Amino acid sequence: MNTPADHTYDGVLAQIFAYLEEHRVVNPGVQLSAQSRLIHDLGLDSLTSFEMVSDLEDHFGVCVPMDLFQNVLTVEDVVRAMLRVLHGDTAPGGDVHA
Repeated sequence: MNTPADHTYDGVLAQIFAYLEEHRVVNPGVQLSAQSRLIHDLGLDSLTSFEMVSDLEDHFGVCVPMDLFQNVLTVEDVVRAMLRVLHGDTAPGGDVHA
């Protein structure tokens, strides 16, 4: 029996951390946090970022509009964008930095 995915901030953050650690995306010596910058701190490229979002879609059973990720800079931005999808708030013009 599958346990339902945790749709809270902490649940989404934990899933992102698990993905980054499992796929060894984190640069050595970098402390992973919600404020970690995807490109500068973690070294994610566009393909790795896409794969991470695809993994999140599979885990949470949702389809993520890619335009939500156009302005993400940090892990926390990804969490906020995922929470918008999980809570049905994907109207255009929303700010993930809010």
